[in-house]
Amino acid sequence: MLLFVLAVLVAAVALIGALLIGTSDRDDDSGPQPAEEPATTAPDSRAGGNGDRPGGASGSTPDVSGPTTVPPTTTEPPTTTTTTEPPPPTTTTTEPPPPPPVALLTPTGIPVAVVEPTENGYLVRTPCGDTVEISGGERIEGVQVVLDPGHGGPFETGAVGPNGLVERDLNLILADAVLQELADRGITAATTRTGDYSLYLSVRADFADALGAAALVSIHHNGPTWDIRETPGAEVYVQSVSEEEARADSARLGGLLYEEITAALSTFDGVQWSGLPDAGVLRVLRLTDGGDAYGMLSRPTTASALVEFGYITNPSEAEIFASEEYIAVASRATADAIEAYLETDRPGTGFVETPRRFDPAGAPVECAEMPLELPEPPPEGSDEPPPGGTDEPPPEGSDEPPPGGSDEPPPE
Repeated sequence: MLLFVLAVLVAAVALIGALLIGTSDRDDDSGPQPAEEPATTAPDSRAGGNGDRPGGASGSTPDVSGPTTVPPTTTEPPTTTTTTEPPPPTTTTTEPPPPPPVALLTPTGIPVAVVEPTENGYLVRTPCGDTVEISGGERIEGVQVVLDPGHGGPFETGAVGPNGLVERDLNLILADAVLQELADRGITAATTRTGDYSLYLSVRADFADALGAAALVSIHHNGPTWDIRETPGAEVYVQSVSEEEARADSARLGGLLYEEITAALSTFDGVQWSGLPDAGVLRVLRLTDGGDAYGMLSRPTTASALVEFGYITNPSEAEIFASEEYIAVASRATADAIEAYLETDRPGTGFVETPRRFDPAGAPVECAEMPLELPEPPPEGSDEPPPGGTDEPPPEGSDEPPPGGSDEPPPE
């Protein structure tokens, strides 16, 4: 009986061991176990008695937790931070419109002072002193010098030489040459007259003042013929501040013109010059009130000088004046004087203390207007001529000088 019980116990133990071994095998086949499960150690009473698990290495401690799963190492790419600067704010700068011009060269080539801008163009002063509206033209502004070729047009020829040389034409030729000389030296200049047309003294003066020029030089050639002399009889008339005193800047301009022009003309050989005893830099005053007698000196606020280069009525001088050599020599001398006036403090020479006294005639003078814009073509099939200017005389009482002749006062 005892043996039977013992055999049953042994069989039970063997059965339990077999069951435990089967369970352990199933655990090994199930794959890795979570690391947090507790390890299971078989008791020494298990079959095999040495504590070895089937398949385990002898003398080692079995790892009953199963293989450890190591998460894969992920290499993150470096993060690149790109900062995009916002574009600078867009600033819209509106340029102010340019100021209206003070003077224009019209489409027909006439320099005019601008009175005021209009809706469709500009109101300008015409050569004969009227005001008309034109659509536009080339701006004239910022000049240092204004040249004034004396006389002009059919009613203002000036003096005429025995060789047929007309003063209005000679004055214009010389003025154009001086303009070129000044341009070559970088001196900005404009002219009151660009062709053979009438032009009031008041319009000439207003043009120079509108441009704000530093100097105004009026170009003339004298008559009639006086005494014959060995040296040039050029004369330069300057402005007054009172009956007793010359205007300083005008006098310096006149002194430089006289100095340079007489020196240049003296280089011509064999000329019989004409002139008055008091020729030089002088003032000519009205008998009535002591003001400047000549309009090109009394009217402008610009520092002005009127130059009589010589006597066109003198045959010897008229021959020289008709030559290209004279134009070249006289234009360089005039430009030299103007340049010295603008850039140095030289005083000039030839000053005459005692003024002349003279009352110029104040009779009205005729004036023929010039077209300031190109005429529109007449309608097809029309035989109407294009519109032109007007020959209307100035208003009664005008103080414009009489046509022709010279402004030279008679000798004392």
